[in-house]
Amino acid sequence: MSRFLRQEGLRGVAITEITCELMLRLGRAAAQAIGRTSNHPPVFYIARDPRRSAEALESALCAGICAAGGIAHTLGVLPSSGLALMLSAEDAEAGIALTGGDLPYESICVRLFAKDGLPMSSEQLDTISSMMPSSAAMPLKSHQNCGIIVRQEDARKRYLRLMASRLATPMDLRENGSMRIALDCANGSVSEIAELLFRHLGAEVLMLNNNPDGININRECGVQAVEPLIQFVKDYNCNAGFAFDGDGGRCLAVDETGELLNGDRMLAILCEERLELQENAPAGRPRVMERGVAATVMSNLGFLRYAKLRGIPLQITQPAPQFVLDKMHNLGLALGGDGSGYLYFDDIPAPDGLMTAARLLQVIQRTGKPLSVLKEVMEYDPQVAVSVRIPQYWREIWKNDPEIIKFINACEDELG
Repeated sequence: MSRFLRQEGLRGVAITEITCELMLRLGRAAAQAIGRTSNHPPVFYIARDPRRSAEALESALCAGICAAGGIAHTLGVLPSSGLALMLSAEDAEAGIALTGGDLPYESICVRLFAKDGLPMSSEQLDTISSMMPSSAAMPLKSHQNCGIIVRQEDARKRYLRLMASRLATPMDLRENGSMRIALDCANGSVSEIAELLFRHLGAEVLMLNNNPDGININRECGVQAVEPLIQFVKDYNCNAGFAFDGDGGRCLAVDETGELLNGDRMLAILCEERLELQENAPAGRPRVMERGVAATVMSNLGFLRYAKLRGIPLQITQPAPQFVLDKMHNLGLALGGDGSGYLYFDDIPAPDGLMTAARLLQVIQRTGKPLSVLKEVMEYDPQVAVSVRIPQYWREIWKNDPEIIKFINACEDELG
């Protein structure tokens, strides 16, 4: 049970695998574990996406937290990046997101965050995991010691204010003429908040797949199916289009000609922006780009060449958010990202697709150049990624097979 909870989250089919009973135990154990280090009832922020099962699981989770004397603040439908940002700016001990990223509606992922908005440490997760089997035997809190549920009706507005405050300079996308953008929200967490944000920033916003019904999240839309967005951008003469996943963490861009930009190309544009701002900054300002950028083993070779050409040190990690975040925070990096559309910034604690889109639009506004020109900073190499499912038993054995290792090394040498 010690590795039951992991930083990447607890995944499974909602209700039958990730059960309400499991959420009740998790809530009790988390409140007990975190309450030990606090002299007041622990406060939890809880966010979910609009998939059908999330509300039932949220209710069970809140019941467990309250039974152990904790306070459960429900934020409603909100990206997990919004939960993380609010944790980093407000006064709560922990956060729990019930979401699924790009998973279909029947599945769900439960992720736990520390009070700074970063994923809970492995040590914290191990402590909570070890307490879950015995949580039913834990003493319950009753009378005045029973916890309460607080519904945060203004959570989206607070998230929007925090987002706007993180943009380097005030944005008004009307300054250089109208900016028409298309947003494919994957019928997920950003279905309402995305339009509010970009209208506030001055864009003319056209929406796709922003009517969640509980089961249409990620269904032939968003980052899972970008072809409709590409056609929409061309048909309606948009300056840019952006597709998100159901949790709003991933973002892919489409330029005004209808060409798709993956995470590597977007990261190159943002690196170039940081370099230019750094070169024009007053003397004495930290030159954070000299520390490098976090990339992954799946990064496009074209991005690796771009970084080398521009003198950007690359810090390579495994392709998972917790690895990139660890590298960024340990080394004080300004940017990170991968080809799938997860981009990371030094002033927010989690990858946020809305922030990615906003900062790309900020580059368009500042330079006066369209995405089709900005993307040329990097030459994209053809790339195909194929995931092969293998039985759990074989996942470690292959590493000790000399023929497989020899073949991998030969391929790596050939690719440089």
